[in-house]
Amino acid sequence: MKILLTGAGGPAAVSVWKSLQGHEDLWMSDMDPMASGLYLVPESRRFLLPRGDAANFCDKLYALCVSEKIEVCISTVDAELAPLAAESERFRDAGVELPMASRDVLELCRDKSKLVEQVALHGVATPESVIWDEYAVWTQFPAFAKPNCGSGSRGLHHINTPQDLDRLPRTGEYVVQEFLPGAEYSVDVYSQPTIGGGVEVIAAVIRERMKTDSGIAVTARTLHLPDLQRAACRVVESLNLPYVSNVQFKRAVDGTFKFLEVNPRFPGTLPLTTMAGVDMPKLMMRNLRGEKLPSALLDYRETMVVRYWTECEVDPNDYIALVGR
Repeated sequence: MKILLTGAGGPAAVSVWKSLQGHEDLWMSDMDPMASGLYLVPESRRFLLPRGDAANFCDKLYALCVSEKIEVCISTVDAELAPLAAESERFRDAGVELPMASRDVLELCRDKSKLVEQVALHGVATPESVIWDEYAVWTQFPAFAKPNCGSGSRGLHHINTPQDLDRLPRTGEYVVQEFLPGAEYSVDVYSQPTIGGGVEVIAAVIRERMKTDSGIAVTARTLHLPDLQRAACRVVESLNLPYVSNVQFKRAVDGTFKFLEVNPRFPGTLPLTTMAGVDMPKLMMRNLRGEKLPSALLDYRETMVVRYWTECEVDPNDYIALVGR
């Protein structure tokens, strides 16, 4: 299949490339001509696009997919997901699959406060939290504050005193939550769409984020924790999230796993999940080809990775040619 990956400068796109290279025909795109993933594919298969939140992003991407006869477009950038979901019918009519959740579900995943409320209704433990507006009251310290709508590790604040809270704008743009001091876990989940419009989870691989850098795990290990696995499956099923999603939890003082958020896309630490025995990009391609996948949860092994930088030498003329397009 002809597959276009967006966000070529991010670890998620490179992770998918690692899995599918040599098995599928891959194209790469990004808004930055210095995005590393662009140079992992031949010169004729790398393209520049506007920002994911630009008004013309979907039109430019659509034109690229049509001109290159792309069959599957995999977005790895949060800001692109909801706009693309709104245009999914247009892409599908042109023969381009966009394997992602509906626009309503994607918007819910970006609103952390509403997301926590929704998940709690389905019996998943969640941290105490409040939208920080003019009516909010918070007396439990330490605490944690983060943008209510956002992604990555930007805008995070440790709240140790009432004075720290006073520095936050009471505009509703932040959510304040109880501080969870325990280990942080990411669960990579794969679910296949069902005929009835729901999803069936077939894989849920737990990763402990042992060391992070700029929000990306650089040391991690897979673990078997049945209670956490069940909670992650419940989150995905309750939200009706198809294909790949990344569900994040942290341990509370009493040891409870509490839900933090969900990323409805491929994660950046995907290679560890693949090493553990569950290759989610390949599962997705089997799904899109109409192959029958297992109905029981796939097993995986416990393993661990440390990550390091590597270099890919590039002809300077390739960069000049890309910028000049």
